[in-house]
Amino acid sequence: MAYVADLQGQTHRIELHVAGDSNFTVDIDGMPRTVDTRRLGPNTYSLLIDGHSVVADVSPNGDDYTVCIAGEIFRIRLTDERRRQVALGEPEEERGRHEIRALMPGKIVDILVQVGDAVIRDQGLLIIEAMKMENEVKSPAAGEVKEVLVRPGQAVEVNQAVMVIE
Repeated sequence: MAYVADLQGQTHRIELHVAGDSNFTVDIDGMPRTVDTRRLGPNTYSLLIDGHSVVADVSPNGDDYTVCIAGEIFRIRLTDERRRQVALGEPEEERGRHEIRALMPGKIVDILVQVGDAVIRDQGLLIIEAMKMENEVKSPAAGEVKEVLVRPGQAVEVNQAVMVIE
């Protein structure tokens, strides 16, 4: 899965590769890092990055994250690369069927809408816990929820269909 991270005025491309339950290879601008994660509390994580230990407090707010490491605060906007391309003006099919897919393996934490609900573009649809963090999946377009293909507590794989919007 590819992301774009905006951090302190700089943009970085991040690719995430799952290597195990809590192990990942994270390519940041083409430079690979090995990361092992452990959740210590609701918003606190222990990270072992290339053998170096870091404790991070993470406060998510949609695509924006406030991360505190050793007293230093970082504000990061983390956007799925495909959604960012749409935001930058690449065309998106607004009408028709939209199959919402999991962008990474994880567990469904909550479903925010139900079949028959009208939704608007960028409205939260469901929450997936992945990499020990909760990620809100948003609608790519306005429409009506036609199918919910998952339930809370269910494990999902990358690219698995989770919902249909028309």
